[in-house]
Amino acid sequence: MNTHSEKQRLREYYSNARKQIPPADAATFSLRIARAIFSLPKLLDAGLILIYHKIGAEADVSALVEMITGAGRRVALPYCDNDGLLRVGRIENLNRDLVKGAYGIMEPADSLKGNAGLEEIGAAVCPGIAFDKRGGRLGRGGGHYDRLLRNLAGGALVVGAAFDCQICPDSLPREEHDVPMNVVVTETRTYHV
Repeated sequence: MNTHSEKQRLREYYSNARKQIPPADAATFSLRIARAIFSLPKLLDAGLILIYHKIGAEADVSALVEMITGAGRRVALPYCDNDGLLRVGRIENLNRDLVKGAYGIMEPADSLKGNAGLEEIGAAVCPGIAFDKRGGRLGRGGGHYDRLLRNLAGGALVVGAAFDCQICPDSLPREEHDVPMNVVVTETRTYHV
């Protein structure tokens, strides 16, 4: 089986697995994940921390915004630019600073787009369909996060956020362009790579 078809098979399997989590459990697990990420020692060393706004059945790390800003650090969220690349915008409040983007994904309001650069990001929290214990990440297949992560300053902490059911017991197929995570956090475990 080639890498592309294997990734597609795994995307289906792990997408279905996370959809099986009851909403109340997903909310509880998401809060545990957010708290575990916030407790990572290197996280608060970062002046600007990139997080994501959940899509569908992804782990919801939105609680991190208040935790991070309450600790005196800044938060940014990605948005897809006209060229198809992810850029970032610094925000302070999820309810006030986000709007629905072109793909139905919540993103920084137009006035906040581009108010921060990738070189400012000291830590990034990334969604994924599946992760492995060695930092492998399987995304949606567009390569958006991989391109964004490759452009972060050296030494930036890269954290994958997922539910336990999204952890592949084996190594995920990895291609040259795939950027590994430094840490993967679930509701019960933290995998340091």
